[in-house]
Amino acid sequence: MAQLVEKPAAVAPRVGKQGDPCVMVIFGAAGDLTARMLIPALYNLARADLLSKVFAMLGVARAPMSDEDFRKRVYEDVKQYCGDCIDDAIWENFSRRFYYFAGDFKDDNL
Repeated sequence: MAQLVEKPAAVAPRVGKQGDPCVMVIFGAAGDLTARMLIPALYNLARADLLSKVFAMLGVARAPMSDEDFRKRVYEDVKQYCGDCIDDAIWENFSRRFYYFAGDFKDDNL
């Protein structure tokens, strides 16, 4: 009698390799481009496991806010532009690597 052999489930091949450890600085981090394009793109890299586990993002803009306020703002923006694509577990790990610095290029004292 022939034996049935189970085949392993098909696994989607990774599209690329995971990025190298880095810190990304986004100037104008409180702006529309960051909310609509940059953060969703980074989030999609994290979802595909292509963003380094040793990654941090420093947002720089003039508006005063804390790191936590920045994370909340970015979450609301991504939710608006991404809809239901946010996985809470991935987002929690991803967003805790966000930091914010309030500053103005015209201020020589910074």
